[in-house]
Amino acid sequence: MARDKKMIKRDILNKFRSVSQDTDVLPSSWLESDYLNQLNRQEKMVFKKAVKELVSIGLVENVKGATPNLKLTQKGAALIS
Repeated sequence: MARDKKMIKRDILNKFRSVSQDTDVLPSSWLESDYLNQLNRQEKMVFKKAVKELVSIGLVENVKGATPNLKLTQKGAALIS
């Protein structure tokens, strides 16, 4: 079954729930190798839209670096707790 935007956003937020409380950044290894590699081409495009939507509503922010990553905002932390 193809993942839609809602499912992808839920996956991202669930991953934040499952990582240590000490960090508010997703492990880049999960994002790149574990999650994105499982998506087909169409789902990867939906993933980009889902991330943009999470950023636009203030739940996560993009962290630029050697590998792009997602950081949970205070608003996002309040939502998932």
